[in-house]
Formats: sequence, structure tokens, C-alpha cells
Amino acid sequence: MKTINKNAEIIDVLHDTRKFDPKINAHILYRFSKDFPEGTIFLSVIDAGVGSSRKPIILKAKKRNFYFVAPDNGLLTLVAEEYGIDKLIEINNEKYYFRKRYSTTFHGRDIFSPVAAYLSKGVPIEDFGIEIDTINLFRYKAPEIKNDAIEGEIIFFDTFGNVQTNIPAELGETLFKKDDEIILHFENKKFKAYYEKVFSDVLPGELLIHPESSGYLEIAINQGNAKEFLGLNSEGVEITLRKETY
Repeated sequence: MKTINKNAEIIDVLHDTRKFDPKINAHILYRFSKDFPEGTIFLSVIDAGVGSSRKPIILKAKKRNFYFVAPDNGLLTLVAEEYGIDKLIEINNEKYYFRKRYSTTFHGRDIFSPVAAYLSKGVPIEDFGIEIDTINLFRYKAPEIKNDAIEGEIIFFDTFGNVQTNIPAELGETLFKKDDEIILHFENKKFKAYYEKVFSDVLPGELLIHPESSGYLEIAINQGNAKEFLGLNSEGVEITLRKETY
């Protein structure tokens, strides 16, 4: 990218994430995108299908003048839903590839990165290829309040074993208040947790549910590993949170 635009400001956000999994990384991409300024170009390459028939694409968002350069494998599901789609381009103009004999297994270097760099120099999005109408979107359990409980989905685990959900914190605040006892239900299992603000609101080893830094509800253990404690082996698990009643 510096070869193409030596003045480009490059912020390397993340490499240590789940490889080959566009669904998990779609949530991560959406969360950190909210903190970037208008006009940012996001280069996002989670690309198990590199070299296959999957399309390399550019998504220009309706909101905040964002651009997303990525493979069309569901990675852009959440940013497309949140920011809207102004224009979609399938990247196929080899003029903007890094080299004529481009690698079939390293499109991050030979296609996606140079396209992002040329975008940063002001090359119009239409120059990179043909306009398309749709992209691949994955299905997921949208968070909702139902029967005095909140339903949602477990989306990923961080390095501490904290369990990230797709439930916005403000949704939790509509039903729960600090120190409420919450029944967490998934896969025919039930656990009791406390609705709190910070880890130290509970004793070491106790389970809590709290708003994490991106504005979503997180399931955690003070000084422990919630993923292991709950016996979770995979993401995409549907969960229900309900206030305990006596």
C-alpha cells in the first residue's frame, strides 16, 4: 500500500482473530468500525475461499462515507445492515492489481491491499470493476425481548474466555438493573449470574453479565474463564437471559 500511496495512513487493527471464520469477524469488524472517522477505508481479509469463485468486492456505505474492501463471504453482513449500501463493486479491473501475474492464494497482497491504496488516492470506486446488486449475508439470531426475557446469540470468545453476545447493552437495561440475579439459559443448561457494571462487583469466581466496552452484553467470571465454566465449545449458540423471580 505504501508503494502505491506513500502518504496513506495505515492503522493495523487486528490479526489475532479466528482464522477462516467470516461470521465471527463480521461482528468484530462492525464493533471497531464505529470508532473510526468518516471516510475511513477498511481493508478486511478473512478469506478461506481465496482464489475460488467468491468475489472480491468494495462496499461503499450510505452512512459515514465508509468503504469496505473484502471478499464476498458474509464478512460485511453487519456493516451492510448498519451503514447501508450505497454502491457495490466487484473488483475485476486488473489495472489496479499489485502485479499482472497475481497470486491465486494471496489476494490480500495482490488485489485487496492495492485496491484500498488506490481508493485512498481518490480513484473512483467505479474504476475498479463492475457494479453488482447483492452480496452474501449470513443468518443469525437477532437480539429481541420476548416474554420478559432477552434472546440473542453468543458470537465469540475473547482471549480471557469472556463470552461476547450480540445483545446491545441498552436492551439489557430495559429489563435488568444492577445486582439483579439473571438466569442464563442455553442448550438445555441453566446458570445464575449477576447483572453488574464491572468485574469486581462480584466475588472472584462468580459469574456476571455486564456491558462491555463495545456496548454489548458480555458474560464473564471475575478472575476466571466463563467459556470454560459454561462448557461452551462453539459460537452461534442461542441464549436467553431472564431475571430471577422468587
